[in-house]
Amino acid sequence: MGKKYTLLLNGKETGREILYELFDKYNKMYFNGELGKCRFYWLISGSTYGKYNFETKKNGKIESRIGMSRNVRWTDETLRDVLVHEMIHMYVTTVEGKHFDGLLGHGRHFRKHMKRLNKTYGMNIMVYNDLELIVDKPKDGLLGKIFIRLFDR
Repeated sequence: MGKKYTLLLNGKETGREILYELFDKYNKMYFNGELGKCRFYWLISGSTYGKYNFETKKNGKIESRIGMSRNVRWTDETLRDVLVHEMIHMYVTTVEGKHFDGLLGHGRHFRKHMKRLNKTYGMNIMVYNDLELIVDKPKDGLLGKIFIRLFDR
């Protein structure tokens, strides 16, 4: 089994299980529980904090995945806003059936939900990352070494 990575949330390390817990909570709170299952994976990035992608299986079922940066010092609010941002992409794709929604998925369907959530719940969901998050440079593995070289330029 590979190395177990963690997420730094409010100064404490936590595993991927927090993402599943928050996903279930936010799905009920903000999307009426309409989102299906989602798998999570770790991102190592200096600029991308979250990423939604999906695969349509032969039977037509959509398999959703959300990547979250593990080298960011998250707060409850920033993690919520980024995770819900990715969940909006999932909602537009899986519930509304829109596999293309403008440039990088931030078209009118995405923006409609972003505005609704920001207004109703006081969130700070944005189209592009403009968050002031502290990003730690990855140190381990070849990818980390390549990333540090590119990041330090």
